[in-house]
Amino acid sequence: MLTVTPAALERLSRKLVYKKAAEGAALRFVRARKCWRLKLDRPRPDDATFTHEGRRVLVLDQAVAEAMAAMTLSVHSTEAGPRLRLLKNQDTEG
Repeated sequence: MLTVTPAALERLSRKLVYKKAAEGAALRFVRARKCWRLKLDRPRPDDATFTHEGRRVLVLDQAVAEAMAAMTLSVHSTEAGPRLRLLKNQDTEG
């Protein structure tokens, strides 16, 4: 399962506010060419979900959840401000 840091959950929540997302809407990772993109969407029954302060902020369908199993979504600072960063987890073996 994708690991999402508390800072990333907060950033996703702020993105929903900025986008004036409807109640119940969340962000969903989708594959676009060779990278991952976030889009507004409605949760589906089989989605994996991530919440922040009681609001669902991120949803993943089963295929995406499997593809992102060894990844972490975090926040890093840039000159333009905080940005989400999706990284592959480091191999913990030898």
